[in-house]
Amino acid sequence: MRAINLPGPVSLAVFPFAPNTKLLAHRAIVSGKDIILHQPMQPHAAPHVRIEDGTLTLDMAQREFDDMLSAALDAVPASIGLSNHTGSLLTQYREPMERLMQSLGKRGLFFLDSHTTSETIALDVARELGVPAVKRDVFLDHDPRPNSIDAAFERALRLARQNGHALIIAHPYSVSLSYLETHLAALPEDIQLVPVRTLTRRAVAVPPQNRDDLRISLAP
Repeated sequence: MRAINLPGPVSLAVFPFAPNTKLLAHRAIVSGKDIILHQPMQPHAAPHVRIEDGTLTLDMAQREFDDMLSAALDAVPASIGLSNHTGSLLTQYREPMERLMQSLGKRGLFFLDSHTTSETIALDVARELGVPAVKRDVFLDHDPRPNSIDAAFERALRLARQNGHALIIAHPYSVSLSYLETHLAALPEDIQLVPVRTLTRRAVAVPPQNRDDLRISLAP
């Protein structure tokens, strides 16, 4: 609820099969927030990695893959887009990414690449298939220490001023929410907070022509 109540058009990414998905998605919509599906995808194996319910994997048959994705999208019908949760392995492979983007294209949804690996091809595949797409620029709380969160936020502001946009992803950690509650309510005058969908509709590689075009987006 703290994430839902953050000031401004913060976009909220929700798991498809979590216990409170429907309740929180409804409350977010009532609060005027955009909802996107946070779809679990297969990561590289690691001791700290947790496999969530509904994870898309490389060894799934095509029908199983499509059915799982369809069930996830149907579980969050208010979604206007999809982002990947983990996926450091799956997002490197063309065939599953093509299947994913084809499904999003049919539903008129955009794709947000959480960029969990530098080897991801998801954004390229989305653009090849005409699916509106954007990638994460800054991970706010990869290191959840307050000084690191502040440094990440300042880096996002620099990117927004340099490129005309910056997309931040954050977890709903208490320390992250406390930081955002304060700093989103007091953004610099030359920075505008916008929904993620706004960034999928603009030429993300083109620098701004004037200082009125500086935008930052946040998707916790």
